[in-house]
Amino acid sequence: MPATEKDLAQDAPWKKIQQNTFTRWCNEHLKCVHKQINDLHTDLSDGLRFIALLEVLSQKKMPRKHNARPIIRQMQLENVSVGLEFLEREHIRLVSIDSQAIVDGNLKLILGLVWTLILHYSISVPEWEDEEDTSKKQTPKQRLFGWIQNKLPDIPVRNFSKDWQNGRTLGALVDSCAPGLCPDWETWSEEKPVDNAREAMQQADEWLGVPQVITPEEIVDPNVDEYSVMTYLSQFPKAKLKPGAPLRPKLNPKKARAYGPGVEPSGNVATQPTAFVVETVRAGQGDLSVSVKGPTGEDDEVRVTANNDKNHTYAVEYTPKAVGPHEVMVLFANQHISKSPFHVMVSEPQGDANKVSAAGPGLVSAGVVAGRPTDFNINTTGAGVGDVAVVVKGPKDQPTLVDAALEERGPGMYRCCYKPTKEGPHTVAVSFGGLPIPHSPYTVNVAPASKAIACRATGRGLQAKGVRINEIADFTVLTEGAGSGDLQVTLKKPSGVEEPIKQKTMRDTLHSCEYKPTAVGKHTVSVTWAGQHTPGSPFTVDVGPEAGKQKVRAWGPGLSSGMVGKSSDFVVEAVGTDVGALGFSIEGPSQCTIDCTDVGDGSCDVKYWPTEPGCYGVHVICDDDEIKNSPFIAEIVPVNTAFHPEKVRISGKGVEPTGNVVGQPLEFTVDAKDAGKAPLQAFAQDVDGTPVPVKVVDNGDGTYACRYTPQKPIKHTVVVTWGALNVPSSPFRVKVGKGSYPQRVKVSGQGVERTGVKAHEPTSFTVDCSEAGEGDVSVGIKCASGVLGPCEADIDFDIIKNDDDTFLVKYTPLAAGRYTIMVLFADEELPNSPYRIKVDPSHDVHKVKAEGPGVSKTGVQLNQPTQFTVTTKGAGQAKLDVQFTGSTKGNPVRNMSIKDNKDDTHTVAYTPIQQGPMAVAVTYGGDLVPYSPFTVDIAPPVDLGKIQVQGLENKLVVGEEFEFDVNTRGAGGRGKLDVHVVSPSNKPLDCSVEPAHTGNGSTVRFLPKEEGPHRVSMVYDGQLLDDTFTLEAALPPDPKKVRVSGEGLRSGKVGHPAQFSIDTRQAGQGNLSLTVEGPSEAKLECVDNGDGTCSVSYLPVEAGDYLINILFAGTHVPGSPFQATIEPSFDPKKVLVKGEGLKNVKVGDTGSFTLDCSQAGDANLDVKMVSDSGVEADVVTRRQAEGVYAVNYTPVCHGPHTMNVKYGGQSVPTFPARLEVQPSVDTSGIKVFGPGIEKAFCDATTDFSVDASSLTRTGGDDLTASITGPSGVVIDAAVTDKKNGTYVVEYIPFELGKHLVDVMYKEVPVAGSPFPLVVSEGCDPKRVCVSGPGLKSGWTNQTNSFTVETRGAGTGGLGLLIEGPTEAVISCTDNKNGTCLVEYVPQDPGQYEVLVSYGGQPVPGSPFVVPVQDKVNPSKVKVSGSGVEPGVRAGIPQEFVVDASRAGQAPLKVELINPRGVFQELS
Repeated sequence: MPATEKDLAQDAPWKKIQQNTFTRWCNEHLKCVHKQINDLHTDLSDGLRFIALLEVLSQKKMPRKHNARPIIRQMQLENVSVGLEFLEREHIRLVSIDSQAIVDGNLKLILGLVWTLILHYSISVPEWEDEEDTSKKQTPKQRLFGWIQNKLPDIPVRNFSKDWQNGRTLGALVDSCAPGLCPDWETWSEEKPVDNAREAMQQADEWLGVPQVITPEEIVDPNVDEYSVMTYLSQFPKAKLKPGAPLRPKLNPKKARAYGPGVEPSGNVATQPTAFVVETVRAGQGDLSVSVKGPTGEDDEVRVTANNDKNHTYAVEYTPKAVGPHEVMVLFANQHISKSPFHVMVSEPQGDANKVSAAGPGLVSAGVVAGRPTDFNINTTGAGVGDVAVVVKGPKDQPTLVDAALEERGPGMYRCCYKPTKEGPHTVAVSFGGLPIPHSPYTVNVAPASKAIACRATGRGLQAKGVRINEIADFTVLTEGAGSGDLQVTLKKPSGVEEPIKQKTMRDTLHSCEYKPTAVGKHTVSVTWAGQHTPGSPFTVDVGPEAGKQKVRAWGPGLSSGMVGKSSDFVVEAVGTDVGALGFSIEGPSQCTIDCTDVGDGSCDVKYWPTEPGCYGVHVICDDDEIKNSPFIAEIVPVNTAFHPEKVRISGKGVEPTGNVVGQPLEFTVDAKDAGKAPLQAFAQDVDGTPVPVKVVDNGDGTYACRYTPQKPIKHTVVVTWGALNVPSSPFRVKVGKGSYPQRVKVSGQGVERTGVKAHEPTSFTVDCSEAGEGDVSVGIKCASGVLGPCEADIDFDIIKNDDDTFLVKYTPLAAGRYTIMVLFADEELPNSPYRIKVDPSHDVHKVKAEGPGVSKTGVQLNQPTQFTVTTKGAGQAKLDVQFTGSTKGNPVRNMSIKDNKDDTHTVAYTPIQQGPMAVAVTYGGDLVPYSPFTVDIAPPVDLGKIQVQGLENKLVVGEEFEFDVNTRGAGGRGKLDVHVVSPSNKPLDCSVEPAHTGNGSTVRFLPKEEGPHRVSMVYDGQLLDDTFTLEAALPPDPKKVRVSGEGLRSGKVGHPAQFSIDTRQAGQGNLSLTVEGPSEAKLECVDNGDGTCSVSYLPVEAGDYLINILFAGTHVPGSPFQATIEPSFDPKKVLVKGEGLKNVKVGDTGSFTLDCSQAGDANLDVKMVSDSGVEADVVTRRQAEGVYAVNYTPVCHGPHTMNVKYGGQSVPTFPARLEVQPSVDTSGIKVFGPGIEKAFCDATTDFSVDASSLTRTGGDDLTASITGPSGVVIDAAVTDKKNGTYVVEYIPFELGKHLVDVMYKEVPVAGSPFPLVVSEGCDPKRVCVSGPGLKSGWTNQTNSFTVETRGAGTGGLGLLIEGPTEAVISCTDNKNGTCLVEYVPQDPGQYEVLVSYGGQPVPGSPFVVPVQDKVNPSKVKVSGSGVEPGVRAGIPQEFVVDASRAGQAPLKVELINPRGVFQELS
């Protein structure tokens, strides 16, 4: 298949891509109304999605209603017409599309419709940012193209197809909209277009909100059409960057440039400052660094200043110190910019370094000590002008620079001071004017010095807080590795008085220091070694007042030692009852995690984990104040894997928490067999803080026997360490008691006597522990089984402790029977325990009666008070008690009261608050009365207002079971529902009441047997509902019993209502449905007569057979569908036509004729006149007499027309008739010529001329032109009136393919119109015009410009290149009118060639040769020398120099005028 045929095929790839793209575009807008199009071919046919899309796009509602359920074709056509009329109201022009095309699924026209919507709503209408006002004069394609070119000025985008198929252009557009979103698009491989497009489109979708209406595979497909690409790209102008986007800086250091004398190859002088500028506007984001390296490899000082201007320029200054080649390196983001490094030759200064001398101790080969300042003098007298510079370098193995300070001491005299920090040979280089002075560089051997930094001072006496007045504060100083030196330790008091601190040398490098502060306030401790402060010195110590009464004490191994990686533990104990607020902090080489565990006995265990060795200060704070001896100093050693304290095991009585007696030795064993070798330490201390000695015996087998003897009956704490670290479970807390002797406890009293105790009478006994030692008393009283129930039961009692270690136990037996009393001391039962007693009865419970509503099984309601009576006559004296037990937790009743009526009866009242079964236990003297416990069902209170009846609105049909629901949720009561149904004949009907499946009530069912009203009444828990419902029962629908009659079921006449009636009185209840189908739509009317019948009429407007469908309850009635034959009521053949108006006429002229219908009967008259192009003429029909009409018509366009006259919808004789309408003006003399009707390029402005001078000499608005593209879209053309009868027409085609150019004069086509035109891609460089002063001559260091006009030349890449003595900076600005302004700035004078190409080919006149000259500036001419200075002597030759190197090219003229005014010659 040829390529052209393949492209036009229905399944052409570009068509499939376009259909997919347009479908996704529609769905993106429809998703906000929850609609979707799956197939454009069919899904718009009912008009609903079409209307929804228009309402979303326009944000307007349709001007008239449409069919929400268009089930027939006529409704669908009507819906689509609503949408098309709306577009016409919105002035959106459509070509060759009507509602029938959309309903029938004409895909080509539907795609054209969608494309029109995209052009209007996505490109033409929206307001875009960064857009110039000229966009209003552009076509949609020009507007979008201009916006993209503005975003991508450096990328030659020429079309909406091929230029986007590498994916890189998409990346550039995304990065232009959101700089940093695709910063690396330039590095993307053109061999991976799909990957490139996918990356760019995913970023745009996720962070710019640009939906992927086209897929990456489709947009890079060679077959993709411009419409699809434009649809996707049209979303970018409204895109907004979302917060949180992963922006990355774009970087291209090679686009930065440096210019100025500081980077010129020559012209710079040693010791003289020079400068240059670095421009980074096109290099992205990054830091600028500049370095200048001299001929000896030394770096010159550089100062970089940001100018903060739009071009992101920096001013760079430096002063070369030496003569010779220099290398200037300019780095942007750590990368060389263009032409970096720059090679700069620095010339010799005017000064003479050989006349400079230097001397002093700082230049002597021996005697300089590291860490001590030294100096020397420099004498430049007689050496001329020059800068003095000194560079001091360290030893060769560590050649670091040493800071040297230079101070001017007088004319030509300088002093240089420096302080070396390292020992070894140093070099001191002294230069003048960039050159070394004699003997420079000097070699100086620096002797080693003491290293105070190697000293370490630690201890409590150096802690910032914790030291108190009149307490010894000590610390140590370690000077190992600090070299030689003297240790000086001083204390400066708050008063400012400084005194030495007592120190003692423990060994060569360890010194012990201590002081005793006598004043409160900040003290300063200075520790110096060889006159230099050691690390941390001077130390500030805030001395506090003497410690007051302590609330807590701290002790344990973690306060003095520990190991890296292991917990360091200590104990904090309360001294009294008021503990206060505790706090802890650890200061040292590392941060420490602190854990404090409250043991619950007035003490807590504290652990901290150091991660580095060294000295740590452990601060224990109580109520914001350090406790006594805090901070504690702990020496943390490195990790030692030779021993393992965690493997030590402790066992024995001496570490058990209980069972220990004062004065008895307590022992425990330490098993360290698996713990390695380390020292064992064991400590014991009682709660008063008194240490208890612990004797440790080594058993020789890795175990140790430990013993201690507590002296007080109080708590003791035992700590065991292995290698100064706590072992598992240490510390152990041991309770030491006085001892207990249960056999010495005495029990006596009536309550433990074997007889004499009566039920319900209080009794008691005494427990005497005064001689039994230490222990707790426990008492238990039980009654035997059968006394209070089937099992044994505990009896409540009260125990009262007296001051003499005796206890009084009180209890009341609740019933007669056997009781057991157990007494224990210190958890040990007494020798005489248990005590067994017999309780005698005091009443006869069988004579007690309980009766009344409050103990009835039913009738008690929730939250309603009730009562019952208890009669005790003849039962004796005893306590009456009532207990209530509900079905759920909590008290089941409230307001319970027992009232003694003083007549051997009691009234018990209560209000139940729990629903469900409740047990009421009535006891007398602790015994259950007869029938007790009583079971009472508590029902909720009845609330008839909560009852809801559902389902009564349903129809009641005779012979069909009817059901409805009664929801009684929340109605209370017992829930008993009774329903009664009475028929129309007053007979009760059987009905069933069953629980509803919802669980919230009942479902009622009954079967109506009679037609008529049924009464439904309901009773709930004996209460009648106020509402009685009446339900009307109807017979079931029977379509067979519907009766239909009337002449309209068989026949009728056009234009006359056809009538019939329907009788449904015997057919029961059902819906009636009517439709009439026939040659034309017939208006249908149905009137309900209110008696079960209805009257129906329909109005046929055309003759033929009509089908009348009558359905009752969804079924055809007998005889349906009925067929009615409609006859015409007129005869169009009897219509007569008279008059001359059917002859040929001209456009604008009015023709007329007469129609005589008086013998043709009554019918509608319709007259139309339509041209072959579809344009209707203006036709006016006016009635003259009965049945006679005058017809006037005025054609609005020339050409063949068809005149048709219909009477009653049928053509009358001789019609339709053909007429030829002549144009109103003769346009054969008009001439059209120019490239715009010969050849045009896509997206390029083109024009043609029209000579209408044969009809007009002054011009006017009579000439119009339009261009129609291959898709049917009309392109507007701009017509320029030359006011002499000629016109210029200008337009821009944006489609490829065949176009038609229509040229009309007074709406009459000119000869040859429409003109066929083929629009193609490409360009014609010969149509490009270049002009401007910048092509004739130019000036250096200033902007020169010219203009390039590409209108009509097609779409091509504009190439600009300027070659000459130096590079010229070029900029190009798009004027948005088919021209652009080109500006360039040459640096040096000379001949430059300006090369301009378009589409890769040179334009006419290129290359242009431009002479460039320096701008003449006389103010920059410098004149110097003795010949122009004061004091010139006569007769002696004089000379002077004129320096015009920076003043431009111009002739020099020098004149000398003597005192007499005469010009004198000069050589």
